Amino acid sequence: MNLYLFGIYLMKTLANEVYLLESQWSLLKEVKVTNNNHIEALADVPADSPWFSGHFPGEPILPGIALVYVVKQAIIEETLKKGTPLQLHSLRKIRFTQPVRPGDTLSISINYEDTGEDILFYFKVINKENVVSSGQIAAKKING
Repeated sequence: MNLYLFGIYLMKTLANEVYLLESQWSLLKEVKVTNNNHIEALADVPADSPWFSGHFPGEPILPGIALVYVVKQAIIEETLKKGTPLQLHSLRKIRFTQPVRPGDTLSISINYEDTGEDILFYFKVINKENVVSSGQIAAKKING
């Protein structure tokens, strides 16, 4: 196999492994837009999710970073559909108010505004009508 073909093979293999890794960690089930500045999403929290590994034995609680990650996934998925690639650059006023357990289904509500300099995403993650997390994610459009 020549070096060029080996490089292509290696890139395809790595891309496939990254996809499998990401899909293993993904909780996102569905993303939809209700109007121009609002995104809604659903996420399932399976008991066998790797997020629960070691967090905490006998009393599994979804880590807060998993909640932020699912919001990020919803934002990226929807903005890429619109052809607007973004670079998320900061988290602000993030709150975790209640635990999320295996088997929970989460509703994610995201409102956003373009300030000219940044796009600000204000989110709430809801479980059974209770807000379990909220905050703001700031992003910049990627030109190119």
